[in-house]
Amino acid sequence: MDIDTAWDIIERVLHDRLPEVAGTLRGPVSDDDLERLAGTVGRQLPPDFVASLRRHDGQDNPTALLDLFDHFTLLSAQAMIETSDMRVGALGDNVDDIIEWMSPERVRPIMNCRGWLQFTAAESQGYALDLDPLPAGEVGQVIFLPVDGPTPAPEFPSYGAWLSSLAEKLDAGAFTIDDTLGLWLDA
Repeated sequence: MDIDTAWDIIERVLHDRLPEVAGTLRGPVSDDDLERLAGTVGRQLPPDFVASLRRHDGQDNPTALLDLFDHFTLLSAQAMIETSDMRVGALGDNVDDIIEWMSPERVRPIMNCRGWLQFTAAESQGYALDLDPLPAGEVGQVIFLPVDGPTPAPEFPSYGAWLSSLAEKLDAGAFTIDDTLGLWLDA
């Protein structure tokens, strides 16, 4: 599924079931913010990710009460820059400081990497693009960054696959809505 089709589905479901959340979706990213984001991670951004940002530059969710799903807020380009800077400040960016007990295949066995671009946030953890994978990995694969501990294997081969998966679950009604906790995807 392409990015526009995925967003069409997500927008439709949110407008029908959670109009307050639909109202948090921001407009397109500015060219300046897009350039600053690429400069922050020091790598080219995948075309599917750029296409998504050109549709919605994350959410305006200052209260963190109107999350997109499962308490995850979709970050704006500016919020991604701030999150990247915060992670580097707290965890560093030494790709040679490997975690010995891990057996890496596709994702670097380290605590943090500037090439990991977190695009959702829920209490300091979230999904991220891996723009600096190991040779067996794919540039742009989606990983989950936990609050602490090493990064697990990729969950999706690309941002487009991640967004399509979300759209498919929403389109199939594979979620519940809790009046106080928002939208929760079925396991």
